Order: sequence, then structure tokens, then C-alpha cells
Amino acid sequence: MTCVICKSGTPEAGKTTVTLERGKTLVVFRRVPAKICPNCGESYLDDRVVDEVYHAADEAAKAGVEVDVREFHHVSA
Repeated sequence: MTCVICKSGTPEAGKTTVTLERGKTLVVFRRVPAKICPNCGESYLDDRVVDEVYHAADEAAKAGVEVDVREFHHVSA
């Protein structure tokens, strides 16, 4: 796969930080597994990881959390 942003890098396995906002809730996930372009730094998450961070951010918003910084952990089987 060639990076869709810079069109020259080949993303490699790594970790990234993902920040999501849900209404008044801000959730930061650290050490999220991703493919990262070594040329421009663009991150690519697989669908399962995206589902997990979205679900966790939605749950935090429902709980009334304003700011949450957490380390990513797989919760799906």
C-alpha cells in the first residue's frame, strides 16, 4: 500500500495518538496500533481499531466525561 497523502511512502506498523470529540467530551487514545507512513506521518487504523476507539469515545460521552486520556487496549475478541 502506498500512502494516499504523500503518494510515495509505504506505511509501516507502529503506534499513534488518536483524539476524538463527542459533543463536550474529548478523548485521547495513546499508543494506538496503526500503519504509519515514514515519509509524511499519516496514520492508518484498521476497521476493528476504529470501531473500538469510536465505541470508547461514545461511552465516555454518555458517562458525562469531559476530558479523558487513556492508553489504548484491545477490548474486542
